[in-house]
Amino acid sequence: MKDGDVDYDDYEEADEETQKHLEKEYADAEKKGWAQGKPGSFLNKLIQHGNRKTEEELAKSESSKS
Repeated sequence: MKDGDVDYDDYEEADEETQKHLEKEYADAEKKGWAQGKPGSFLNKLIQHGNRKTEEELAKSESSKS
């Protein structure tokens, strides 16, 4: 799976090799104290995407209350 071809919303798309790579990135990030993964890494991009989606959903929810 290449970064340019990634559908961050389809987590079931990840193959076993990608999952193992993410597990390694996660372990390395924990050791080095990177809360959101190594800057620029695939893990970091996934976390940023998830955070952005959450912020959008919260903003949408807040605007619908008004």
